[in-house]
Amino acid sequence: MNIKLFILLLCAACSYAKEDFIVPDALISQVENGNAEVAYFIASTLFDGSDDFNADYDEAMIWLRKAADMGYPHAMEDLAYELNVEATEDEALIWMQRAANLGVASVLELIASYHYHGKAGFEKNCQTAYQWYEKAEKKGVELAFNNHAWNLATSKDKHCRNPEKALRIISELWSTFPYEKSIPFYIWDTKAAVLASVADFNAAIKLQEWVIFEMNQRKLNLKNYQIHLDTYKLRKAWIEK
Repeated sequence: MNIKLFILLLCAACSYAKEDFIVPDALISQVENGNAEVAYFIASTLFDGSDDFNADYDEAMIWLRKAADMGYPHAMEDLAYELNVEATEDEALIWMQRAANLGVASVLELIASYHYHGKAGFEKNCQTAYQWYEKAEKKGVELAFNNHAWNLATSKDKHCRNPEKALRIISELWSTFPYEKSIPFYIWDTKAAVLASVADFNAAIKLQEWVIFEMNQRKLNLKNYQIHLDTYKLRKAWIEK
């Protein structure tokens, strides 16, 4: 290739810059006519960005809130999670409750965590939290099974611990996967903690060593997983600090 042409093409590539996403008038018109799903689509597009335009979190939140205000359940769910990340807990709880009333099961697990940790004005109450986890479990919410079992096994409050129940819950979750390698790493970590809580340290160590090996192959952060393993090797259960 001619060197001058190559330099021109290189400079053109370097000067390429993404543009901001401009919402088409046709979509705006649909939202103005009451189409909440389109508002949610716009929000999702702005959150994700693309190869051609930048993501815009602030603008995405405006459209997400618009979709939620229009009564779209999945927008309520996503807004609750975003507000939770922002630590705007009181408002997050309002949207969780609204989404739950419309049948969104995943928010039941988040409501449980608010009771467990004492957020949004709730007093810390593991037993109330466990009731919410059970509601979510009946809807098949994977994270509810996992976190319920984790808390029963590792809570720093001994009155909140029930290792035998934790083992039943994590075993039920485990059985829902078609094969073991399809199970997410965090669930392996939870099962190891549960096994240690019932003093089955050899099995806990074996599980934790396997998951650490697999995570290391993928160059994932092993810090907490390794700390848990070190605890099991001392023949101790992991208890949250």
